[in-house]
Amino acid sequence: MFRTYEQQAAASINDIIAGMGFQPRAFEMRSIPFSGSWGTSSSIAFALANEATADDPQDDDESLSKKERKARQQARVREKSVELAEQIAATLRERPEYARVEAVNGYINIYFDTNAVANHVIGTVINDGADYGRGAAQADKVMIEYSQPNTHKEFHVGHLRNTCLGEALARITQFAGYETLRATYPGDIGLHVIRTLWCYQSFHAGEAAAIPAEQRGRWLGNLYTEAVRRLEYRDEVVGLLNELAKMDAGFSAMIDRMAKELYKAGAPGEDVAYLLGQISNQREIKTDALYDDSTVAYLWPIIGRQLEDELDLIRREGPQQAPPVPSHSGGPPVIPPLVTLEQTEDRYERWQRLGETLDWWPHVPRWQQEVRDTFQRWEREEPEFMSLWSETRQWSLDGFERIWEELGVHFDVYFFESQVESEGREIVRDLLERGIAEVSEGLPVVKIDEKLGLEKETYRTMPILRSDGTTLYATKDLALTKRKFEDYGIDRSVWVIDVRQALYMQQIFKIMELMGFEQAEKCYHLGYEVVTLPEGAMSSRKGNAILYDDLAREAKLRAREIIEEKAKQAHLTDAEKDAIAEQVGVGSIIFAMLARDNNRVIVFDMEEALSFDGHAAPYIQYAHARACRILERVEEMPSGELVFDDLQPEEIDLIQQIGNFPSEVQRAAAESKPLLIATWVYDLARRFNDFYADIEKRPVLTAPEPTRSMRIALVAATRQALANGLNLLAIAAPEAM
Repeated sequence: MFRTYEQQAAASINDIIAGMGFQPRAFEMRSIPFSGSWGTSSSIAFALANEATADDPQDDDESLSKKERKARQQARVREKSVELAEQIAATLRERPEYARVEAVNGYINIYFDTNAVANHVIGTVINDGADYGRGAAQADKVMIEYSQPNTHKEFHVGHLRNTCLGEALARITQFAGYETLRATYPGDIGLHVIRTLWCYQSFHAGEAAAIPAEQRGRWLGNLYTEAVRRLEYRDEVVGLLNELAKMDAGFSAMIDRMAKELYKAGAPGEDVAYLLGQISNQREIKTDALYDDSTVAYLWPIIGRQLEDELDLIRREGPQQAPPVPSHSGGPPVIPPLVTLEQTEDRYERWQRLGETLDWWPHVPRWQQEVRDTFQRWEREEPEFMSLWSETRQWSLDGFERIWEELGVHFDVYFFESQVESEGREIVRDLLERGIAEVSEGLPVVKIDEKLGLEKETYRTMPILRSDGTTLYATKDLALTKRKFEDYGIDRSVWVIDVRQALYMQQIFKIMELMGFEQAEKCYHLGYEVVTLPEGAMSSRKGNAILYDDLAREAKLRAREIIEEKAKQAHLTDAEKDAIAEQVGVGSIIFAMLARDNNRVIVFDMEEALSFDGHAAPYIQYAHARACRILERVEEMPSGELVFDDLQPEEIDLIQQIGNFPSEVQRAAAESKPLLIATWVYDLARRFNDFYADIEKRPVLTAPEPTRSMRIALVAATRQALANGLNLLAIAAPEAM
C-alpha cells in the first residue's frame, strides 16, 4: 500500500519536470525513516542536473586538466541539483495531498499526512477483509507443478518442503491476480514400482485384505523398503566387509584367528584365502568373488566376535589406530583412519541386522532376475499385472489425498508418468526428424549448446531416450511440458523440484524453446534443498525416512500438551483443544518448511517448530488468537474517520507492516518466493506483540476516546492481516489458544 503512495509521488514529480522541459522517466523512490510521519525521497534532481549541465561550454576549457574539468562539472551538478530540487519541491508544496515537502542538498523529501495514511491503511484492511492485499487481474495464466510423490512409496518429511512451497506459491500467485492452475505429477511407474509389486507378489500375496484401507499406501512403502533390502542384500553385506577390511584396526591384526576359525568351520579354501588376502591388504572385496553361498554364513559369527572384542577394547582404552599399511604404488605407507566407539557400534548394529537374514544371500541373483522379468510384464502390459498395478497405485493416491487435505492442498490437474511415455517417444521421433535431435553413440540426444549457437558450454548434451527404446525422465518431461502448453494454454509454468535438478530443468526448457514454444522463456524452476533431521539425512530406500503421518501425529500430541497448559484460562472444551492442537501442529510443520530460504537445507527440529516464543507458526497463531480475544470484548466496532494523533513507535511500526502486505504479495509472486510472506507475517506478529507487550502503558479497551477507537481498529486490522498472511501459507489462524 505504501508503494502506491510512492508511485503517486513519482507521478507528481514527473508532471512537474515535464513542465520544466525535461522528459518524464521511471525513477526510484526510497522510503524515509520515520520521523513523525511517513515519507519518501527521490534523487531525481541529480539526474536532471547532469542533463542540464552536460553541454556547458566550460567543459571545453583546455587549460584545465581532465581531473579539474570533472571536479568543476561535479560542482555544477551539485549546485544545479539543489536549484532543481527546490523548484520541484516548491511546486509539490502547493499540492494538498502532502503534509510537508523538503529540498535537502538536492534530494526531494515528501512526507505524507500521518492521519490520512493511517486511516487509509486501517480502513482498507477492515473494509476489504479477506481480500485485503489481493491484486488486480493479471494477463498471464500460470501453472505450478509440485508435490510429485512416487506411488508405492511412503509420503515422508522429504516430500513436505516441495508440497508446502508449491501450495504457498499457488495461493500467493492466485491472490496476486494471476489465473493459477495447481498440478501434480506423481511417479506411478519405474523401478521402484516394479520392485514393490515383485515383493508383494513374491512374499505378501493375499495379505492386503487384512490391512485397513487407510493404511495400505503406507504398507506399500514398507514393501518397497523390504524389496530394496532383499535385492541389495549382497551389496550391503559386502559393503560392511569392505569397511572392516579398509578401515578397521582390529581386523587387519586378526588374520590368523580368522583363518583358523574359517578353516575349522569348513569354509571353502579359495574363498578363505581370497577374503583374508583382501582384508590383510585392505583391498576392496568383490561381491561376485564370494562364489560359494556358504562362505558368508561361515564368516558371519567370526565377524561378530571380532566386533564384540573391538567394542570391549575401545570402551576400555578409547579409539584405536591400525598400523600403517604399505602402499601398493611404492609411496609412503597408508595410515588407516581412527576407529571410534560410535563407528564400531554402528557396524555391530548392521552386523546384527544383516545376520538376521543371512538366508537371503543365495537367493539375491534369482530375485534380481525376477525383478527384470516383472519389468517385462509391465512392458508387455499383461492384463493381470496392469490390474494389480492400478489397484495398488490407488492405495497410494488415496493416502496422498488424505495428507494433502490435511495440509490444505488441492490440485486442478493430475499428470502421471505412465500417461506420457508413448507421447515422449513420439516427441523423440519428431525431434530426430526435424534435426533438433540426433543419434550419438546409439543414443538419441540433443546437443543443446550447438543448436542454440553457443560457443561456451552451458546446457551441454541431453540424452532423450535409451538405446533400447525405453524412456528416460527427460522423455516424459518433454511430453508433459508440451501438454501443459498445448492442452492448458499456459503462459508461465513453475516446477517445484529439488535444487539438484537445476541443469536438467534448464535443458528441458531450452529443448522446448528449440521446438518453438515461446512459453519456454517463462518457464521457472523453483529449486529447494533437502529436509534433514538433527540425526542426519533420511532415505526411503534405507527405511529411515520420517513419515509425514508419524511427524504430524507427534506434532499434534505435543501441541495438545502445550495448548492444555496455555488455555487454562480460556475455558475451552476438549474438542476445541483437539481442533486447535491440530491447527497448531500442522501449521508448525508447514511454517518450518517455508521459513527458510528454499536454497538452504532445513534441519527440522520439533521443539523449534512448536515454539510460542520463536520464529515459528505457534508464535504467529498466538498473536492472531490474542487479537481475537481483545476484540471479543468489543461490543461495537468503531466506524468512520479515526484519529491517529501522537502515535507511539510500536503503533507506527504495526501500521507500516500492515500497509506493506499488498506489495509483498506482488513481490512474492513475481519472485516465486513464499519466504517473503512467511517473513512478513512473522514480523507482523512480532510488531503486534511489541504493541501489546506493555498493555498498562498502551491500553486498548480502557483507553480514552478517540485513542480507544483507533487502537481497537488497529487490533482488528492486525487480526485480519495476520489471517490473510497465514492463509497464503496454508496455515490456520486459530481464534483461541
